[in-house]
Amino acid sequence: MDFEQADMQYFDADDVDIFAELGTPAPVQAIASNPLHDILLEEEKPLDVDPHLVAELLQVLAQHSILQNNNTNEMLSGLAQNIDMNSARVTLNDDEYRLSLLVELQDNQHIRPCVRANRALGQFDFVEEQNVPSKWKPLYDLLENAFKQAIQSLKSSTYIG
Repeated sequence: MDFEQADMQYFDADDVDIFAELGTPAPVQAIASNPLHDILLEEEKPLDVDPHLVAELLQVLAQHSILQNNNTNEMLSGLAQNIDMNSARVTLNDDEYRLSLLVELQDNQHIRPCVRANRALGQFDFVEEQNVPSKWKPLYDLLENAFKQAIQSLKSSTYIG
């Protein structure tokens, strides 16, 4: 035997399954569920998704649509001092989602006109606003179109009812 030349084999600890060597089952890693990840990867079936998460996603999509399609000069014509296009909010009350914008009136009062949609059995049904004055109609149309686009985008990209 030649002691000058050692017979060493390359050993990589990462290649050894310690649990298999010891004869015990490998531990199961707990995987945290990410609801957004679940929404984006789910296919072909409606999801049971947290309605507050749906409201948040609708808000982002509606804000984007409003900022792309706004024409405040048309909507301001004497009825409001300012319409904050960045203030779009989607809130949830029971099964009703509401999209609103912050509007500052001439006398420094603030209101939040809104459009509403009920969600039942995975479908969104718009609530028709009654008696909207004609001077407010362009703002309501902007809100309604943005909300419809947001819902359509959410449905088509995530298969939510």
